[in-house]
Amino acid sequence: MADDKNEVILGSGKLYILLFTGGTMPDDTVIEADGNNVGRIQGGASIDYKPTTYDVIDDDNYVVERVITKEEVDFKSGILTWNMANLNKLSPATLSDDAEKHEKILKIGGKTTLDSYVIRFVHTKKDGNKLRVTMLGNATSGFTLTFNPDKETVVDAQFVALSQDDGTLVEIRDQYTPAGA
Repeated sequence: MADDKNEVILGSGKLYILLFTGGTMPDDTVIEADGNNVGRIQGGASIDYKPTTYDVIDDDNYVVERVITKEEVDFKSGILTWNMANLNKLSPATLSDDAEKHEKILKIGGKTTLDSYVIRFVHTKKDGNKLRVTMLGNATSGFTLTFNPDKETVVDAQFVALSQDDGTLVEIRDQYTPAGA
């Protein structure tokens, strides 16, 4: 393992979203394929980890033990480039393409289940190494489309993590160059 150094991370990254059909987490090359890239993002990305705890307190009002009863991870990013397939991933929707009319049609609502997606955010550091954030999740917050004459339309994507087989909610991998290399 490399020496931990205090790095300053500046900049955004690329966002990939891939339908998860079950089984094991796909390899980096599968997730980070061009077809899974949502396009340009604006406002970067954020990960929010929230544990819910329970305190075991004795009669003298001392906290004897604190246990985690629930964990939540939310991932948020603003999607700048317009793509109906991205909106389809953010809602219980059906996307179709009418080749005769040259129209893509997104019908939102009417579904009772949410699809699961692999969410991958990749930040490339100054030295070329990558910081990868990966989670399995659903888009549970919907979205807002604002068409403003003075500003671009940015779709705020939010995904809430699902537990993977071992209970993991989010994985953060920090690539480094070995000392002396």
